[in-house]
Amino acid sequence: MTEDEDLLDTNLLRGFRYACRPDCGLCCFAEPRVYPSERARLLRIAPVPEFVEGGGATYLRARPEGGACGLLVDLRCSAHGARPHPCREFPIHVHLGHRLQASLVLSCPGVGLEELGDARPFDVREDPVGLDAEMASVLGRIESASPRRLREAGRRRARLVRTLERAGRWVEEEEVRAELRGAIPFPGTVDYPVEDPPSADDGLELLPLYFDGRSGPVALAGGLGGWEALELRSSGGVARHLGAIPPPSVPPRIAREGEALLRGYLAYFLERDLLFASVVPRMVEAEEGSVTEWIEEELRRIGATVVSRALVRAKVSGGGINPLTSAEIADGIRATDQDLMDVPTWGDRL
Repeated sequence: MTEDEDLLDTNLLRGFRYACRPDCGLCCFAEPRVYPSERARLLRIAPVPEFVEGGGATYLRARPEGGACGLLVDLRCSAHGARPHPCREFPIHVHLGHRLQASLVLSCPGVGLEELGDARPFDVREDPVGLDAEMASVLGRIESASPRRLREAGRRRARLVRTLERAGRWVEEEEVRAELRGAIPFPGTVDYPVEDPPSADDGLELLPLYFDGRSGPVALAGGLGGWEALELRSSGGVARHLGAIPPPSVPPRIAREGEALLRGYLAYFLERDLLFASVVPRMVEAEEGSVTEWIEEELRRIGATVVSRALVRAKVSGGGINPLTSAEIADGIRATDQDLMDVPTWGDRL
């Protein structure tokens, strides 16, 4: 094992299989960050890409109104050989906190979800399949700056931990995981209805997306009549309104295999450092509750969000909704996971 591989925890990749779906384009509805060397390669292609600056970084400009990256043509990248690192590494997400931890963006339809049903510890599962090129890119970016960024994230974490310790509210992450692994929190009546997604007026680029085989991804937007499903154009804007569906106000019925898949997903989310890194800063502001209580509540909220989006997706497609099947819960996971990972944390992203 190299020094870079030793620095990066990849257990949450183990057992999964990945095969990119070229007809999808879901990950291209974004503005990927571009390094100077990557920008130089992109400037050698035609047509000339457009860039935007922000926060001391350079990004490939997306088309307006929630459109895809300007390099996406007919749902394929026109600069595939020169694409920047976020595009080369997707669906791997690396959270930088007290360590570097890789996990998978399960919204990607190229990632199989069967592994969520495996109850074995991650460190004894088989090596992932189909992620060699993505991992090579990630490992190539673990450089001398990573230890410095880890120290900075560690200092931020330490300040939060000291505050919670003084109030008697702190519990170590592994202690919380050990307690909850055997009894994964499951959403109940108090967790419904869930928070609405942003409205379309807030900006299409803010909406959760999912792929369902259409020529563009589908976005979910909050509204007075329910959640509206909007098929997006790669050139920007809405291609078609697919209907407005009220989210559930009480827990829908879920088939046994659907419940098993949802518990497997929540168990996977529990292992993500990002979960704790996003919850703990909110805890400090709220000034009540222990880490265990907050994580348990957050997992129930995540579960209810998955179920709510599963039901809305099923109704948009005209499918059965009583009870929700494992296939429909999988659709809910696809419509939720990326959204749940794009949150502020005390850590960072590699």
